Amino acid sequence: MFKNKIFLLVMILGIIGIMFYSLSGSESYAETVQKQRDVFLHNLMDEKDSPIASLKDFSGIKYFDADTKFIVNADFQAINSSEQGMILMTDSTQSEIKKAGKAIFSINGKTFTVSLFDEGEKFLLPFRDLTSGKETYGGGRFINIPKDKLIDNTIEIDFNSAHNFYCAYNESYICPIPPKENFIDAEINAGEKRYKE
Repeated sequence: MFKNKIFLLVMILGIIGIMFYSLSGSESYAETVQKQRDVFLHNLMDEKDSPIASLKDFSGIKYFDADTKFIVNADFQAINSSEQGMILMTDSTQSEIKKAGKAIFSINGKTFTVSLFDEGEKFLLPFRDLTSGKETYGGGRFINIPKDKLIDNTIEIDFNSAHNFYCAYNESYICPIPPKENFIDAEINAGEKRYKE
């Protein structure tokens, strides 16, 4: 009986050790976000018409620290039609874009409703918030949301993946202006910061 208890104790300690080793080797959320940001920068630099390729003073992209507080699960209300919306561009023209629906979520106790647009494999969320023109680019930022983040009527929006429009780096680019309903009256201290101080 004593031997059985020792054997059982050794087995339990072994299982705990394996679990600890497995969990300690797993990638943290911050590491995952950093890898995504590295890929974004690499792709941005490799683009044929990259907005940063001709910049002599480019010193990298600045970000807020990754924070899971800015991952929200939003209620999604789809638009069941092929309705095309118009979005204003920085050169005062309008561009046609397909509306996907509305996302409703809460941050810091406030509820917001924003429009999402359909870009084929992804949804586009262009937005401004209380950091716009201060810590972040004044013209707003965007998030590309993979469509597999929509499950039933809930969509995950990770503001840590917010990026600047190309005109934040180079004013000769024409960029979309987030619609008025996509102003979030809260500080979204997540994602990319402004390029120039």
